[in-house]
Amino acid sequence: MTNDSNIWASPFDIGAGEVSPVGALNPGLIYDTTMDDYLLFLCNLGFKASQIASVSGNQAFNCSPEAREEMISDMNYPTIAISGLKSSRSIKRTVTNIGSASGSVYKVTVDSPQGLDVKVSPSQLAFSGTSDKITYSVMFTASGKANKGYAFGSITWADGTHNVRTPFAVNIS
Repeated sequence: MTNDSNIWASPFDIGAGEVSPVGALNPGLIYDTTMDDYLLFLCNLGFKASQIASVSGNQAFNCSPEAREEMISDMNYPTIAISGLKSSRSIKRTVTNIGSASGSVYKVTVDSPQGLDVKVSPSQLAFSGTSDKITYSVMFTASGKANKGYAFGSITWADGTHNVRTPFAVNIS
């Protein structure tokens, strides 16, 4: 597939995929992004707590002293983007089960390009009920075969009924 300039299209041109309105009614897992996640995102972009408070109305909010641009990737969001990967970087995500109330087990599969090693831990998520939350980590490591520039792939959690796909874009430097 090519873009409008007749150049091979990347996932940036294509997007994350097709949205299924019916599937969205029963997604199985969600990434429950909170207001604090968005406020921390602004801190990591370099905004001061006073600027964020004036927009959000949350006068009690404070930025972490460790806030920095590379921490933008830590936002609990259903995609992962990493800029400037030199060797390795670990990212955490928390998912919430809104599927089966009697418990379900999701197993992970990873689709990653050559030169980018992607390891997910744990490799399966076992939920005992609805609203349970589990955090998993993803370690991205660029190998000697990695091409500089963007590498694209995805992590998919599946329980036999639901397929929860998390696309990623990693800029290898």
